[in-house]
Amino acid sequence: MDSDETSDGEEPAERRAPADAFSALSDPLRVSILQELSAHYRTSDEAAIGFADLRRRVGVRDPGRFRYHLNELRDGFVEKADGGYRLTHAGVQVVAAILAGTYTEAVSMGPTELDSDCPFCGRPAVATCEDGRCLVTCDNEHPLFQWSVPPNATADATLPEVVDLAELLASQAIEQSLLGVCPQCYDSIEPTVLVDGPPRPLFRAVCGTCGGRIVGPVGFCLLVDPDVTAFCRRHGLTLRDDHVWEFPFVRDDSSVTVLEEDPLRLAFDVTLGGESLSATVDGRGHVTADETGGAE
Repeated sequence: MDSDETSDGEEPAERRAPADAFSALSDPLRVSILQELSAHYRTSDEAAIGFADLRRRVGVRDPGRFRYHLNELRDGFVEKADGGYRLTHAGVQVVAAILAGTYTEAVSMGPTELDSDCPFCGRPAVATCEDGRCLVTCDNEHPLFQWSVPPNATADATLPEVVDLAELLASQAIEQSLLGVCPQCYDSIEPTVLVDGPPRPLFRAVCGTCGGRIVGPVGFCLLVDPDVTAFCRRHGLTLRDDHVWEFPFVRDDSSVTVLEEDPLRLAFDVTLGGESLSATVDGRGHVTADETGGAE
């Protein structure tokens, strides 16, 4: 036991309501405790840090005052472990959000023209980043892409690089949602394909827990299918080097037809470099792809 921590038989705090949990972060000293625990985790082989060492790092002389604020963080963000204290999973997440500037920073970038054209009118694609939202349109305001990015991702980055990151995050989120996992809170999510009402078939996944949502062309589902991406890669089209709106099955509604309505099944015909690939998408966005050989 560290020399300036008394053994008072205290019991860990019970789980608190969300409002009470986040009120524990209202004091700057407690935020400093979380940041120092995070720094220790990143730089030490030891999972936990002792009371006295942690108090010295935070810079608080009064052990009683420090113990009070440390206990306010238990057991939501900090837990007692062999050798001292460490962050809980929630603590790791909240420190990551603090360091990323998710709750504290506002970034404004652009507008900047990208090396890409709008598939609807041929005008240059234009990107902006405002308050954590990366948005790509054109001069005629055709919506091409949007996704959220943390403020720290924009540090020392050009706007085209931010767009590339946003597209990577979006593709990962689409893949997770197709597996039924919310990319925000990791609870279950229900992916669906909509063909009635919208002007074009849409992929939509909404989390009933956190409200996180993904909405876009149903061609998004093909972006993460391994057979489709392998076919596209063979013809020089990849998410690493090309934008999502440049893929023919995302930009072109004529490539999709409704095969069945109940249960829903859509058909895509993708032709690149004289070769064709047929893919079907069911009502939950799941893809089955099959190459059909050379195009006539």
